[in-house]
Amino acid sequence: MERMRKVISVLLAAILIMSLAACQSKTETAKTANDDGGNTSGETKSGDKPKIVISCYPADEAGTLLREEYYTKPIQAAFPDYDISVEVFNDRQSLQVQVAGGGGPDILDLDGLSDVVEFARADRIVALDDYAVKYGWDNMFYDWAYDSSFYNKKLYSLPTGYESMVIYYNTDVFDKYGWEIPTTVAEAEPLMEDMMKKDIIPFSFGNSNYVGAVDWLYSTFMSGYSGPKVLKSALEGKTPMTDETVAGGIQLMADWWQKGYIGDKASQSITNDDMIALFAQGKAAMMIDGTWAASSLISSYPDCNWVCETPFEMREGVGPVLPIASSGGFAINANSKNPDICADILNYLFTDMDRMEKAVIEASYCPYPIKKFSIEQCQGKGMDERLYNIYKTMEEAMAAGNIGYCSWTFFPADARTYMNENTDALFLGSLTVEDYMTKIQEFVDAALADGTAPTVP
Repeated sequence: MERMRKVISVLLAAILIMSLAACQSKTETAKTANDDGGNTSGETKSGDKPKIVISCYPADEAGTLLREEYYTKPIQAAFPDYDISVEVFNDRQSLQVQVAGGGGPDILDLDGLSDVVEFARADRIVALDDYAVKYGWDNMFYDWAYDSSFYNKKLYSLPTGYESMVIYYNTDVFDKYGWEIPTTVAEAEPLMEDMMKKDIIPFSFGNSNYVGAVDWLYSTFMSGYSGPKVLKSALEGKTPMTDETVAGGIQLMADWWQKGYIGDKASQSITNDDMIALFAQGKAAMMIDGTWAASSLISSYPDCNWVCETPFEMREGVGPVLPIASSGGFAINANSKNPDICADILNYLFTDMDRMEKAVIEASYCPYPIKKFSIEQCQGKGMDERLYNIYKTMEEAMAAGNIGYCSWTFFPADARTYMNENTDALFLGSLTVEDYMTKIQEFVDAALADGTAPTVP
């Protein structure tokens, strides 16, 4: 699913049942966002079918082919009376420019529900409440995912998948040095010191091509250090962001970066692709990344042996916490000439269970957050066992309420933007944790005051 927020390397796992890898095939003739054809909504050529355009972010060649097979072709087959195509956008700003100019795709695949708020408050997308009644969407999704899709008491998007932040472990590296996977910070810190002595980067991380990847880190550290109750309280304005139980997670993250545990103090010069490569090649032993990264590892590094697990306990007594999120949000462009058809397409995507199961099993797409679908129905049908285990863990965590909160779904949009743009300054020592958290508090307070703060389950 900040959300360009997800990186090119991870788009293979983002959704359609994923969020980011859900859109364009190189064999399709859709125009790119850099072309001069921004007014796509409802356009038709003489004698052609009515046109419906869906936005998406770039994918590598493998991701593009998967997207065509499990997304584009099924939609085209289900709606033969319409010309269904996709348009690739390299970043959110390009999409915003087209939509603000009166054009843009009919269906917007927005990368993170905090992005949805930005479009909704500018009246760029359609309220979906009437469609929700028509199709019964209010009973279709997990409550936490559906509730977070509202802005100003109106439904503006549908959650495109569920995902979580996990820790990946290169088991070949761990086996080589006889290391045990840590379960607490107390176990992790001496382990990371030993890794550095052996010239192994403890945590692979890089954001040179996408600064906002830092939200993978701070979402994990804040969730794990604070725990579900405290972080929920902070996001609802009840516990100060400067309180040690909240700010302590950010301090721990900054300390680890400055010690070289995260990215070897060079993350600003490492791309997201490099980040995965360093881990897969054994130059880094661990990696904090989303469940979407598993698909890249499976497809691009089949010889790499790894496991992914719930992040270890980051503060004594809190226990392990699994940060969750909706991958993104499908919204309907207010400029679309065919909003009813767009709603019908969205309903199809969330109700074709055969397509969803096939995509999860064969393409490692993350599932939609709908009640009718359980990951258990994929077991024993060819799904990678490592992916099955983590999604099963996610279902159990959601049922038990042992969840953390990823910023692109549960943080106010302005707070998240600030954090994405300033976390590197925190790492480099030009910004203090106290000033950083004080500023976040201002954005949280403002969002709560004007009703733009996401619902926190």
